[in-house]
Formats: sequence, structure tokens, C-alpha cells
Amino acid sequence: MGAVIFFNKSDVNKKDESKFISTYVNSSYWDSFGDLLDAVFLPNYPKLHEIIKSEEGEYLKFYSFVELDKEEFNQSVKLIRNYIAKQNNPTEWQKMAQVVWNEIAEPYIIQDERYQPN
Repeated sequence: MGAVIFFNKSDVNKKDESKFISTYVNSSYWDSFGDLLDAVFLPNYPKLHEIIKSEEGEYLKFYSFVELDKEEFNQSVKLIRNYIAKQNNPTEWQKMAQVVWNEIAEPYIIQDERYQPN
């Protein structure tokens, strides 16, 4: 089983509020990314953790950056990037989470209208 990461609402059709920019992630990679989010946010940023990694549905697991305002969105991006950059000799599990961030999430993140490069 896999899961979905929601990044933002699509600007393609403003009349249809149900259109979201999202992507599917393999189950093992999904779990590793969830552990990364826990490590980044739980110790010092529980509010961001709660917004991004809210309760999962019974049949659909998801992480969502949609509800973050511009400041929270950019803070989250910076925290994740900094955490990954500080990982010396990452485990295979951590490498899987890095793949999700670098190859799946990051391309969507930098296209988001809330995104501000450092």
C-alpha cells in the first residue's frame, strides 16, 4: 500500500476547490518519510507536525502541506532541508526519506506560490 502527499491546491481551475497537487509514494518510502517528519517537527515544532502529519484516514494515508500559511510553509521547508543536510552517514531508511524529499516533494515545493528561496 502507498500513500499521497498533498502540496497545494491546483490553480488550474479555481472553481473546483477539490483539485489538489499531489503525488503517490510507495509504502516503505512513505514510512521513512513519516519518520523524517517526526524527527524534524516533533521535538520543537509540534504545531507544524500536527498540520502536516495530521490524522491519517483509514484507507488513505496522507501528509499535507496545503494548510500551512506562507511563513509556516517556508519554515517547514527550511527545517527539513537543514535536517537532511546534517545527516552524516545516513542509514538506508534515512536515504529512502531523502529520496522522497529530494525527488518527489522538492519539485512540487519549489513550484508552490508560497515558496521563497533562501
